Amino acid sequence: MPKYVVISNHPPNSCPSSVAKLREMGDKMGEEIPPIMNKHSIKPEVMVHLDPGHKVLWVLEAPSAEAVRDMIYDAGLHQYNDFEFYMASSMEWITDAIHKQPTIW
Repeated sequence: MPKYVVISNHPPNSCPSSVAKLREMGDKMGEEIPPIMNKHSIKPEVMVHLDPGHKVLWVLEAPSAEAVRDMIYDAGLHQYNDFEFYMASSMEWITDAIHKQPTIW
């Protein structure tokens, strides 16, 4: 299954540590995110907070980029986070792909 890397971030003034409504939402996320991921056939491999910033690193197995996008919207994460979104490949795959192309220098 394809892998995706997502980095979510928000400014300090949109942090669950400083905004009561976001803290309430954040407290529920632990219960709400797993069923939403399951709905979209997403398997989390890594979900870590990048201290001391306001960022979370997600490594996800998902059937498509759209499944990851839809999970983000369904969970309401887009309401207070920005996202960097990447497709991820194994080192073996990228090495094979590179060797199929001619060098340019």
